[in-house]
Amino acid sequence: MDIDWLTASEEERKRLYTVTRDVGKVVNMSVEQVMDAALGRTAPIGTDYVANFRKGKIRRSFAKLIYEWIAEQHADLGRKHEERWFLQSNTDAWDHYVEEHGIRGQLQIKRFTKDELNLIKKVKDRAAPDATLKLGEEFCFFLRADANVHAIGFERYKAKWHVMPLGVNGSLTFQLQSDELHFPIDASGVIERLTEESDLDLHRFAFVIAQSANDLPRKSDIKDIGQDAELHYIDVLFSA
Repeated sequence: MDIDWLTASEEERKRLYTVTRDVGKVVNMSVEQVMDAALGRTAPIGTDYVANFRKGKIRRSFAKLIYEWIAEQHADLGRKHEERWFLQSNTDAWDHYVEEHGIRGQLQIKRFTKDELNLIKKVKDRAAPDATLKLGEEFCFFLRADANVHAIGFERYKAKWHVMPLGVNGSLTFQLQSDELHFPIDASGVIERLTEESDLDLHRFAFVIAQSANDLPRKSDIKDIGQDAELHYIDVLFSA
């Protein structure tokens, strides 16, 4: 539904407050922080503004900017709370495919602590991230799957998907070749350490695996996925 926020009703603005609050909880941001990010403010705007927002009395121009920020940065989360406001476009087909067909729970994150790998357990709350890491914290992926399957990885950040070149020498595809399926692995078979240095907030990682490399997509397009391929995904929140 295309809302003209410059003429939005009080009830619509109250509902936007609820969506803002609920999305903020998932990405570890307060309503004030979301407002700061959306309105481009560098100083606190005070509790009265938040109270007015809660009552649906926030300025319509502010409501428009807050809605646009959520639509741009966290449309998938907004859609969970108000689907009609955040309708999928054609470019969202991959997001929908991941949600509908992806397997959540088998793909996991392991962090490096004193040169040991510690499994980060998946949380039970479906709306919460599966794992939380600090910026700069070293980690790798772990997926218990059939040995020798081919794989390719994708990362979603701020509504955009990117292919992850995790194969040897930067190749896009790679193979999982042991019973303890940590990756990425270098040419010598040693686990490579990954870090996120700068991009705070929620990231979604998705890996497509298949017995045949021909069943793997080379981009985030559902038309390129083979019938026998599986997709696994995990949501990771990076914090400062």
